[in-house]
Amino acid sequence: MRRLWYNATVASMDGSMNAYQAIGTDSGKIVFLGSNADAERQSWDEKRNMNGAMILPGFNDTHMHMLYYATFSRNVMLFGVDSIDGMVERLRNRIAEEQPSYVIGMGWNQEYMKEGRLITKADLDRVSRDIPVFAVRACIHVAACNSAALELISKAELSDDIRVGIDYDTGILRESAVGLYRTVVPPLSDAEIESLILDTQKKLNADGITAIHTDDLTSVPGVEGERLLSIFKRMDDENKLTVRVIEQAQGYGDGFKNVLAMRDATLNSAGLFRVYTRKLLLDGSLGAKSAEMINGYIDVPSNHGIANFSVDELYHLIREANANRMDVAAHAIGDLALKQLCDIFERVLNEDPWPQHRHGVVHAQITTPELLGRMKKLGLQAYIQPIFIDADMNVVAERIGEKRAAECYQWKTMRDMGIHTSGGSDCPVEPFNILDNMRSAITRKNRAGTKTYLIDQALSTADAIRLFTSDAAWAARDENIRGTLEIGKLADMTILDKDLFAINPDTFTSVNVLETVVNGVTVFQA
Repeated sequence: MRRLWYNATVASMDGSMNAYQAIGTDSGKIVFLGSNADAERQSWDEKRNMNGAMILPGFNDTHMHMLYYATFSRNVMLFGVDSIDGMVERLRNRIAEEQPSYVIGMGWNQEYMKEGRLITKADLDRVSRDIPVFAVRACIHVAACNSAALELISKAELSDDIRVGIDYDTGILRESAVGLYRTVVPPLSDAEIESLILDTQKKLNADGITAIHTDDLTSVPGVEGERLLSIFKRMDDENKLTVRVIEQAQGYGDGFKNVLAMRDATLNSAGLFRVYTRKLLLDGSLGAKSAEMINGYIDVPSNHGIANFSVDELYHLIREANANRMDVAAHAIGDLALKQLCDIFERVLNEDPWPQHRHGVVHAQITTPELLGRMKKLGLQAYIQPIFIDADMNVVAERIGEKRAAECYQWKTMRDMGIHTSGGSDCPVEPFNILDNMRSAITRKNRAGTKTYLIDQALSTADAIRLFTSDAAWAARDENIRGTLEIGKLADMTILDKDLFAINPDTFTSVNVLETVVNGVTVFQA
């Protein structure tokens, strides 16, 4: 079907930043770019007058947790809670409304609560002493549970890496132990998982998102990664997906063999689902003081964070992926984690050169000039989250000191050095609002507009848009088929009611998504 959108501001985001008045598609690809007059000379099955709307390449989020978001959004959302009393009230309300057998909340952040401390068992015992209650911090690296939950946990057979993260006195859970909330959640059926995916992709499309890189294989209670992959693949085969799902897959041992098999099965697929990278989680988060730091934290210098792998384990995991020519996307927030990652990539690539690799670092927040230089030399890309500075600008200096804080979140420096960068949200840590993420990248302000962090690292509007379009396509090895609006490329488009180049970036969150198009098909229309 030949479709035309005309009387628009079409920003191609190509190398020459060409702009057009009209764009036409056929069979899922772009077949026309030009003036309104030239468009009228051709035959179209459908013509849409856009009345000056802006058309951009489809928005991408290059790091999120789609099914974490989906499962938590059906529980109790604690984002924005400003006190422990407020949190307790929300959780109690769920019990009063539904009389559930367990309660899970997600999204609290002690930095935004008046008490300024982590939630504990004593707080959650105020919610209930009869049913398990879990409250997961926004970063998903710390949680707390009540006495009823701890009683269940104490009876479970747990591996050492999980057991070490449990504080039975306070009810605080760290790193691998955070996932213990899954022990109280009944396993979901395939139909229930499909429903979660369908509901979430509607919300993604409504925000203009056409592609996501998502880490899901450990997200759904009672569901193995292989089964999740098969559900995504079946939904794709049945044409039920409306967003490109690029899986950042965690898998170990036989699980990694399953990941590789699905990678090979989806590698050259024309569908919307693909297994792409091996996801590795090196350390924790800044807010939880579990990110690995070379010099520790200001208030506790002996605390160097939490390592999820030994150096030897990490070496073998990266070597295994590299040997199978699978890119690695490795979570590293602290400078110690980043240093270890650079050391191991250097060793692996010396032993088994792969000039075409696109290994990368997810977050890369706490950096040094030396570490950035090593990233560039090694050819590592950075999956960054500009929106993180909204929360982190309030705590980074407290965690590592003013001098070190001035060397972090160096998005512009990375780009100036030639380090490939792309943008994501890490949802549900932050909402998957691309326009707000762009605002943060350009202004370096918090959402309230009251504070600015390292304004010299601000990006131009064009570069902020590229983070979520053309550069995001490069991150997925898709730069030749999508990410810009050019003849012959896939017709993924996001249509806005305002021209981002013509307005103040502070107002980006007031811009409305009018339409989202994937493969030439409208998947959302306001």
